Amino acid sequence: MNNNHPNSRSARILIVDDMPVNNAILSSMLEAMGLNCDVAESGKECLDMCRRTKYDLILLDHRMPGMDGVETLARLKDIFLHTGAETPVICHTADEGKNYINLYKAAGFADVLIKPIDPEKLKALLTAYLPGGEYVLPSDMEKKKHIEQELGSLPLWLKNIPQLDLKSGIEHCDTAIAFLDTLMVFTQSIKEKADEIEKYEQDENWPMYLLRIHSLKSVSKLVGANSISDKAANLEYAGTHQEYALIHALTPSLIDEYKSMMPCYEKLCTNEDITLKCPDHTILFIVDEPGIVGKGIIKALDNEGFDVMIIPDDPKIILNHRADSNILLYYPTGDKDHIKSVTTMLAEMCRDDEKILCLAGDMPDITTARDIHGSEYIKSVYPRPINLDIMAADISEYHNMYLDNDRIRTILVIDDDPDFLHIMENWLSSSYNVDCSHSGAGALAYLDRKRPDLILLDYEMPGMNGEKVMQRIRSNPVNERIPIIFLTGMNDKEGVIRILGQRPDGYFLKSIPREELLDSLQRFFA
Repeated sequence: MNNNHPNSRSARILIVDDMPVNNAILSSMLEAMGLNCDVAESGKECLDMCRRTKYDLILLDHRMPGMDGVETLARLKDIFLHTGAETPVICHTADEGKNYINLYKAAGFADVLIKPIDPEKLKALLTAYLPGGEYVLPSDMEKKKHIEQELGSLPLWLKNIPQLDLKSGIEHCDTAIAFLDTLMVFTQSIKEKADEIEKYEQDENWPMYLLRIHSLKSVSKLVGANSISDKAANLEYAGTHQEYALIHALTPSLIDEYKSMMPCYEKLCTNEDITLKCPDHTILFIVDEPGIVGKGIIKALDNEGFDVMIIPDDPKIILNHRADSNILLYYPTGDKDHIKSVTTMLAEMCRDDEKILCLAGDMPDITTARDIHGSEYIKSVYPRPINLDIMAADISEYHNMYLDNDRIRTILVIDDDPDFLHIMENWLSSSYNVDCSHSGAGALAYLDRKRPDLILLDYEMPGMNGEKVMQRIRSNPVNERIPIIFLTGMNDKEGVIRILGQRPDGYFLKSIPREELLDSLQRFFA
């Protein structure tokens, strides 16, 4: 279970579908919400699993070979009768099933979920049918407030860039700093990428043209350049259907809009309002009001070369900045219940994310903070009067230890797009050692020297595509056990099935938001 979610108990859901691609996509959506999922690929397998395990909810496909969903449901009812379970069973079926919702309900299904799954409708069903109070969806108001806070910290001139949907960009990147960093990478290579697309179109080099268009579609989505992403998607569709006259007609419009964002890069480089901090050197300082002592702490850490991010001791705000630092410094103040609540949450973050927690402040407040379950995750305490030199030296040592410790995993990202590699390096480097390779051949050479804990692999690359790279890696006994997750823009049904047929350890779309990617990787390593 993902402990970022405020579930009092992890709900367990059974997905029943004979199509692996449907199971993979639905499992990914549910796990991103912090839920545990099991998968069955037939009615018989579903019945066997329900005899052994009690589920909180079952999502059951209707059209399956052998025993279809309606017959499976009837047999499930017999099992529930003997076990005393009252598990709601929801029919999830193709689009045409929306014409038969009343029939499905008459057959005994609690409700109907139409494919392709709408995340909001899925959340509504989870709210309605999971056991009362045991699964609490993240508050839309909390999410909205976080997005508004991050939007408010962006430079005003960005709001006048018509090509950017800033809200969409923040939703994907999670924080303003990550968004600005991603936008910097996106805009700095516009001319080079646009010239390449134009050249491949004019030379009618369609394989390379489609690779560049495919990459632009994915990366532009991450920064909220949705119109550019949509135009690239239309051109990719035209290319895969060999509608080359349409490509010649529509490419100039895409290039014009793409190049119109070039001035954005210069402004990002020169604007004084923007300070992009390196997460590796960021200390999260949790304090209600810094005061004189707090300002002394900030200055001491600044002298050690750290960027100090100051946030109030509000649990909601702390969670929003969970991925911003590996070292947490808490200055407890206020009533005892509040101090214990905040310290407990910080200790849980240290347990789940392998962070380091230190306390500084008045001794009575520190004593209160240490009087919790999980106090073993508090690394050091610095009661007043604080020796700032010792505290700063200790935290610097913890930082170096954290970087050198083998608990920080190494991820190799393989992708032919240097912009996407740069973005992934920025997104992941706060929690992982990140190495990058822009080709399959380069990745194989890397693996001769180093062994990462995980490989994130693109599928569509020139020369050696992801499938061939994966085969080469797994054919080497030294590297065959390295987990491989595909991180690709390929989302058509046939493509996904082809990828899953290689039995990777996971599958993410390149459009995955930053926070969701970090959460998914955390669960994977856990």
